[in-house]
Parts: sequence; structure tokens; C-alpha cells
Amino acid sequence: MAEGLAAIALAGNIIQFISFSFVLVSKTKELHQSVSGTLSENVDLEIISQDIRTLSNSITASARSTRRLSEIAHRCDTIAEELLDAISKLHHKHGPRTGSLPKRWQSFRRALESVWGKAHIEELKARLGALRDQVAMHLVSDTK
Repeated sequence: MAEGLAAIALAGNIIQFISFSFVLVSKTKELHQSVSGTLSENVDLEIISQDIRTLSNSITASARSTRRLSEIAHRCDTIAEELLDAISKLHHKHGPRTGSLPKRWQSFRRALESVWGKAHIEELKARLGALRDQVAMHLVSDTK
């Protein structure tokens, strides 16, 4: 009985390793071929975070905003800035002499950092999404 459970556990570990390796290899390939030096998902997150910061600042600066809405908008700005910092750490640093594609080893290291840092980025995205929903709820209730 114990040998059967050990075999199942080993098979599960092998499948997890294969899955992790597949994700790592695909992200390495995407980074190596990327002209921008970052994953396309991070480019999208960067654009969204910058847009949220702009909108949050305009809500905070608006005289019509309630105090609570301004506080929520300020938190959106703070978390979007954290998200931008986390994403910027994953960008490739191209050498000063060339604008060429990053080397494979650099791509692998950045892909590994991206996979390891995914939980933190996902947590920031979830927090930002919840705050965004609150801002939308405030804006809808203010228009009534």
C-alpha cells in the first residue's frame, strides 16, 4: 500500500516538474525573441498600470470626488506603482553596445525570475482589481 502511494506521489512530482519546465522554456523562448526585452503579458500589465495611475490621479485631483473615493483612488495609484516596480525588475537589460536580442542565458534567468515572481504579481493584480471594482461602484453610485 505504501509503495503505491509513493509511486503516485513520485508521478505527481514528475508531472509538476515537467509542467514547470514547459512554462519556463516557453517563457525563455518568448523573452529571447522579444524585441522589448519583456514578456507580452508584462507589457499589457505595464500599460494597464500606467493607465490606472493616470485615472487614479485625476480622480484624486477632482474636486467632485468624495473623500472615500479619493482614498481608494490613492490606493489604486500605490498598488499600480508597486506592480510597475515588480514588472520593471523583469525587463531585460540590453548591453550598451548592442540593441540585439538578449542572450539565451539572460532570457532563461529572466524567465525563471518571472515564474518565481508570478505569485506576487498575481496578488497585486487581484488587489488592484478589487480596488478598481470599488472605484467603479463609487462612480456609478455618484451618477445617480
